[in-house]
Amino acid sequence: MRFSIRSVYARTVILLTLAILLVFSILGITYYGIVSMETTNQQRTRLLDSAEAIADLVSDNLDDLGNITDPNIASYVSFAARSTGALVWVVNDRGEIVLHTGIPSHVASDLESSGDGYYILPRTYQVTRGIGTSGISIGGTFRGLFESSSFNWLSAAWPIPSVTGIYRGEIQVHLAQQPSGLANFVLSGSLATSFLAAFFIALLFVGILSRNITQPIRLISEAAERVSKGDLSVRIKMPGSSGKNGHHVDSLLTDDLGVLVNTVNSMIERLEYQERDRKDFISSVSHDLRTPITSISGFVEGMLDGTVPPERYEHYLNIVKQEAQRLQTLVNTMFEASMLSSERKINPTVFDINAVIREDVIGLEPQIAEKHLGIQTDFATDEQGRLLAIGDREAINRVVYNILINAIRFTPADGIIALTTRQAPRSKGIEVIIEDSGPGIPENEYPYIFDRFYKVDKSRTAQGSGLGLYISRNILAAHGQRIAVGRSELGGARFIFTLGKP
Repeated sequence: MRFSIRSVYARTVILLTLAILLVFSILGITYYGIVSMETTNQQRTRLLDSAEAIADLVSDNLDDLGNITDPNIASYVSFAARSTGALVWVVNDRGEIVLHTGIPSHVASDLESSGDGYYILPRTYQVTRGIGTSGISIGGTFRGLFESSSFNWLSAAWPIPSVTGIYRGEIQVHLAQQPSGLANFVLSGSLATSFLAAFFIALLFVGILSRNITQPIRLISEAAERVSKGDLSVRIKMPGSSGKNGHHVDSLLTDDLGVLVNTVNSMIERLEYQERDRKDFISSVSHDLRTPITSISGFVEGMLDGTVPPERYEHYLNIVKQEAQRLQTLVNTMFEASMLSSERKINPTVFDINAVIREDVIGLEPQIAEKHLGIQTDFATDEQGRLLAIGDREAINRVVYNILINAIRFTPADGIIALTTRQAPRSKGIEVIIEDSGPGIPENEYPYIFDRFYKVDKSRTAQGSGLGLYISRNILAAHGQRIAVGRSELGGARFIFTLGKP
């Protein structure tokens, strides 16, 4: 598959990849925020617990001057500092830091010293004074105390318990938090591996999904290009597809695209059929017009150049007249077929179908008499001798004429043509049956006998345009009726069509 930035596939992959990156970024930011918040809350709790435990221990070992009397407390404070990774300060009621595990140099330089050599913590930073017996947790720079530091600090303070409720001092625990942005967080430890693995798996699915979506579009584009160059044999076939012509797509991901592929294939098929019909039309018309035109031209030239003697003029002029009528009939038939292709509207009326059949038989008496054909009739009638049907009388007359002229044409001399009308046995409609004793139509020709320009005689030596049955079928289809072909008990063809009743 060609991968060009201008192709639908490439643009789809790029857009979906950007969408995945955006989703992963949003998830990373959200996850980072949740983890950071949870981590901070856990650290707050741990620092407060340590500060409270130290405050309880110190409260029993603090003299009236705020000094620690038990030297073992220093060991415990040092242990608490190591376990939390924080700095621990013991502050008495005068603000003196009487015990600590470390004071940053930039903080120590800002603090004053007492006469006893302790650092004095300003009242601003004695955060539990006046808040009762509960501790407090502060994030950031601890009210500006660590402002000049490059770290963020998480601090916890717990007041030293007092029976009288008087402020006796507090325990402060300060934890320097390492700077960690989102990028460092995502790319650190196993999270980076998980991120990359998930991204490449998603990218793989993007490629597969994009291919499933864009492949039909690419195939449609290639097929359209070939059709524009005149290749109507092309069909779009999806890999793994099944069904007629291999273009039914059985993919949940491409249901709509599968419908589009099938539609385009159907359009190409119709174009191919139309092109085939056009070629058949040209071939049929050229053959059917050539014979009478050649005859007319030859006889006229013979009369003009003296080849035909004057006493034979009338004979050959009659032949020219017949050929001219044949041309007129052929042109009228083709015009009628063209009108039917344009979906000409019908004008339904109530008429006597038996009368229509009689009129056609009378109009064709010369052809019937010429071959000495016998006509058998079996007409269903009402009390007034009629069989009323509903439809376009002129159009139905044309249907009967087309079938009847075919029967006359293919029935041998002294043959029989049977005409029957009856009530349809399985509906409230009417059935018209026209049979003959001719050679009939091979069963393998039945599916094609109503196609335009189709002739059973492939050599085209038989008379007719190949449009009569096509016109008849289209007229009946416009009425919502049907026509079928079969073999008659007389030995020839049997045509039966239906009509509606008023």
